[in-house]
Amino acid sequence: MFRTIGKSKIAILLAILFGISLFFFRGGSRYSNIFNSDNVVANISGTQVSTTKFNRTLQMNINQFNQMLGQKMTGDEIRSLQIHSLALGALINDAVFENEYDNKKFILDESIIAIKTKEKIPQLYDKSNKLNDAFLNQFLQQQQLKIEDIVQIINFETRNELFNETFFNINYPKIFNDKILQYDNHKRKVQYLEISLDNINLDSILNDSNFDIEKALQNYYQENTMQYMSKEERNVEYIIVNKNDYINEFSPTDFEIKEYFDENKNLFFENERRSFIQFNFKDLNDAKTFKDNIYIYDSVEEIKNYASQNNIEYNIFGDLYYEDMLDEIAKVLFSLDLNQKSEIIETTLAKHLIVLTNIKPAAEAELNNVRDEIYNSITEVETKNFFEDLKENINQSILDGQSLQELSKNWGLNNIKNVKKLSKDFKNYEEKEKDFYKSLISNSFSANKDFISDIINLDSDTFYIFNVTKIEPSKIIEYSAIKDNVEKDWQIAKKISEMEKKLLENKENINLLNEFKNIYNSEIYELEVSKNSDILPRNLINKIFEEKKYSNIQAYNNNKIFVANINDIIIDNSKESQNSTTLLNDIRGSFGNELMQNVKISTNDNLINAIINRY
Repeated sequence: MFRTIGKSKIAILLAILFGISLFFFRGGSRYSNIFNSDNVVANISGTQVSTTKFNRTLQMNINQFNQMLGQKMTGDEIRSLQIHSLALGALINDAVFENEYDNKKFILDESIIAIKTKEKIPQLYDKSNKLNDAFLNQFLQQQQLKIEDIVQIINFETRNELFNETFFNINYPKIFNDKILQYDNHKRKVQYLEISLDNINLDSILNDSNFDIEKALQNYYQENTMQYMSKEERNVEYIIVNKNDYINEFSPTDFEIKEYFDENKNLFFENERRSFIQFNFKDLNDAKTFKDNIYIYDSVEEIKNYASQNNIEYNIFGDLYYEDMLDEIAKVLFSLDLNQKSEIIETTLAKHLIVLTNIKPAAEAELNNVRDEIYNSITEVETKNFFEDLKENINQSILDGQSLQELSKNWGLNNIKNVKKLSKDFKNYEEKEKDFYKSLISNSFSANKDFISDIINLDSDTFYIFNVTKIEPSKIIEYSAIKDNVEKDWQIAKKISEMEKKLLENKENINLLNEFKNIYNSEIYELEVSKNSDILPRNLINKIFEEKKYSNIQAYNNNKIFVANINDIIIDNSKESQNSTTLLNDIRGSFGNELMQNVKISTNDNLINAIINRY
């Protein structure tokens, strides 16, 4: 494994096997920081989980949740959903096995690692087996990994695949597979009715002379006080800092633009461009006839005149690069000489004939043509550098205990803004401020009073800091102020409770639905449902598939009580599984749990929290 073999030996071996230049690793630090020490987020008996791998895995998990939720998650939401724990748990699980492979001397030959590297990432090498350093740079940036991580991942995955195939790849017997398939796909016939809560009266209870409604309401209120809490409110002061606010301060002068151009002319090279006339035909025979008829013409003007006289469509294109055109057209055009006519070109759109009218050779760009590009590039780089320095300085000032007012004064930040009576369901903002307020609410309600927050990034160009100046805690609302709400809630709960009591008394009463039909004037429906049916409420479907035949079932949903009876259970015994069900994950999980008991796991919680705080 690379930890015991050594990074330099792996580098040399890869270079020998694939004929790649040692730039792959000599220059690798430019891309991956490979030779610098790397903080680790966890240590499993000596096997480490690197920060870069954790970052990558965490981001992949966050992206999946963002897609499911349809919004960008905050650090607090990441914590509440334990997304960081999911990411770390997966990496620790792999590290436990990796540690066991090392201890048992299950080590791959260096040549295997090199070969698997090429198999899994073939784009790293061109047709001559030379390293594609442009792809390497892009790949490492996109994957947020170091070269060391790639070697480690491929090393582990190769050993893991072999280990799983050898020891864990066991399938259920076919008869078990068939039974599982039949059960998973079985259906149930049910009869059911819907009863609106409005049709359920409590007269027998309310008219009972011994029933004390006031006492019942107060008891319900006391038992459910958490339902009757005022909203916690906070006053928050904050400063939003946007990189674009500083752009004008870093606009380069004409002299700086020219100086940059003179020193970096190799960056501003314009490829060859060509101008041409393109004649278009729907029919191939028409194109051939036109080609034969213009053979006698030497000048472009004569060809254009002939086309106009015969109502033949054509287009004039000027100064196009190869990549600006369809590949079928470009290949032909860039093989022609000046004023030369092409053969007929067939594309999915039409048939074409082209005449090359001008060539603008590849050359260094003129300053005037790239002035705006240089201007924007210098401005962006200078502003970004300033912005990152500003963030570091503000971070240090926060650690030094400076107030929001001092931060604003010392670093020339925007005016401090305030929002009062901020609650978790605060909506008093414009649509363009939605992301900011969602983040502010989440972060400010997990912060202490009079404590300057860390920098919170809204995106790559914007961050903010805040301070909670006042907290109005949530309090129990007095019964007298919400008595009407308490009574409505009590009635709903009581109606559901009374129906549940009736159901328990009639669990297997086959006439229950007919009795309810007459009492509540409801229609009985018949239905055949599967586990994934969405015709009935999900909580009712779950109960239908949990109970035995002829059972009566009840579920509450959307101000209605659903009562159902299971008439029949339908299992198709003819179904046979086409695929085997593997026990790999179950056996591997059990084996992993045993390994867990014999390893020492430590995590860098401060580093993990710092990573989450970036979101």
